[in-house]
This record gives sequence, C-alpha cells and structure tokens, in this order.
Amino acid sequence: MRKRTDFLVIGSGIAGLTFALKAARYGKVAIVTKSALDDSNTKYAQGGIAAVFSKPDNFEKHIRDTLIAGDGICNEEVVRMVVQEAPARIQDLIQLGVPFDKKKDGTYDLAKEGGHTEH
Repeated sequence: MRKRTDFLVIGSGIAGLTFALKAARYGKVAIVTKSALDDSNTKYAQGGIAAVFSKPDNFEKHIRDTLIAGDGICNEEVVRMVVQEAPARIQDLIQLGVPFDKKKDGTYDLAKEGGHTEH
C-alpha cells in the first residue's frame, strides 16, 4: 500500500510530536514509530524539563550546571544554544496545550532537576 505525505516524522517522542504539530499547518504529516504512538522515552521521563523559567535562575547558572553535570562531554556552544532556546520552546509547548502541573495559585509547579542549583 502506497501513502503520500508532505512530512514524514520518525519517532513519537516529544520532539517528533512537537515537530508534527507544527508541520501540520503546512501539509499532511505521517508519524512512524517502532511500536505504539504513545510508547516513547518521553512517556517514561520523570516529568521535568530543566530550563531557565523563573528568577533567581539565569542562563549562565544553568549553562554552568549543565557543563558540570556533563563532566566534560558536552559541547559548550550546543549547551548555550539549548539553554537559551529552552524558555521559548516551553512556551511553544504551553501554546500547544501541554498540561504542565500547576500549584493552587495557578503558577507552574517548578522543581529542581538533577544537577541544577535552581528551580
């Protein structure tokens, strides 16, 4: 059976599905995954995203923490780019309707992720 698509997304984790949602505005999207659509490593993650989202955290602290946790393996240029882009990508997820946990007062329930000095 032949299928036609404008965009072929390999993987049904958060990255693949985020791209699929964005690409769907421009054409037909097909998602290929190794098993079920909801079976990805994202499903098994602890539920947190390490990102600069509130004070007193800042990009430089987060970059330093990530490089220390990476024990010399991380490419600093890539770490800087990912850390600086993360808040905008989280806003994208919020816009897409991801139901992040919130406290009773309506603010996001932030936690300190492993290896980081701030929330």
